[in-house]
Amino acid sequence: MPNERCRVLMVYPRFNAGSFWNYKATCELAGALHPAAPLGLITVAALLPTAWEIRLVDLNTEELAEENLGWADLVMTGGMLPQQEGTLAIIEQSRMHRKPVVVGGPDATSTPHVYEAADFLVLGEAEEIMAGFVSAWRSGARTGVFKSEMGKTDVTKSPTPRFDLLKFERYLHVGIQFSRGCPFNCEFCDIIELYGR
Repeated sequence: MPNERCRVLMVYPRFNAGSFWNYKATCELAGALHPAAPLGLITVAALLPTAWEIRLVDLNTEELAEENLGWADLVMTGGMLPQQEGTLAIIEQSRMHRKPVVVGGPDATSTPHVYEAADFLVLGEAEEIMAGFVSAWRSGARTGVFKSEMGKTDVTKSPTPRFDLLKFERYLHVGIQFSRGCPFNCEFCDIIELYGR
C-alpha cells in the first residue's frame, strides 16, 4: 500500500500572549514553561497508524527547528481561537517548506474559512474522522476536507493519548479526558456549541 510509512510533525500553536490560557506567572513560580500539555494533539497521534513516525513540537515551550520541518512528510496542527494567529503562521511556514499541512481543532471546526490555506481540514471529532483521512492520504490524496457526520463521540472508545511524546517537566499539569463538552454556559466559549454538554 502506498505511503504506509509517514513522518508526521505535530505542531501545537502558541497561544496569544494575553490569553487566559497562559498563566505565565504561575508557570514561572512552579518552574514550568506552560500550564497544560496538548492533549488534543497527542490523542490524534494515538489515532494514527503505529507504523507512522511522530514528533511533537509545542510552540508554547520550544521553537520550531528547521530540521523538524525538513524531516516531516506531513504537518498536523490546530487549536482554539487564542491560537489562531499561531496556527496560521504554522500553515504559512509549512507551505514555504512545501509540506502538506492538516488543520483541525475547535477553531477550525467553528471557522473553517479562516484556514483555507491548509491542504487538509479535519472538522469535528477526530475519533470519527482520522481513519478516513489516513485512508485518503495512503491513496495519494494531497488535499481534502474531512468532517464528522456522527453526533457526539463515545470517549470510552477514544485511544489512550500518546503521552510518550510529551516532555512532562515543561508543564504544570497533564490532563486526562473522561468526557467531552461542558456543563457550564460561559459566554466567551464555544465548547458547548461544538461538543454539547
